[in-house]
Amino acid sequence: MLAAYGVEACRACIVREVSGVFGAYGIGVDPRHLILIADYMTHLGGYRACNRIGIEACTSPLLKISFETAASFLVSATLHGDVDALTSPAARIVLGRPVGVGTGCLELVQNMEARPAQLAC
Repeated sequence: MLAAYGVEACRACIVREVSGVFGAYGIGVDPRHLILIADYMTHLGGYRACNRIGIEACTSPLLKISFETAASFLVSATLHGDVDALTSPAARIVLGRPVGVGTGCLELVQNMEARPAQLAC
């Protein structure tokens, strides 16, 4: 599908096929979740498997350990001295930090010195 019709058709095909697999077992999945998975699998312009092999290509050690084989990814990251910049939502969730999307993408800075009367309340 990717070679014949391009990445958008491949993405739509992934959503349709995964939805069909879940539907065969009577499992209802919100299409937005399937679209998110399909976007992850095709966002580089090709196809990346959503399994251990596909996750190994990620640079974030914390994203890797949030997947199914946490121990092996953690040992590998420790042995290789990997550093995580905390750019992925999964890495930030592992550490209990706000995710940098949605309401977590903004930081508000308030100058408390400009309003001394409010501090007295």
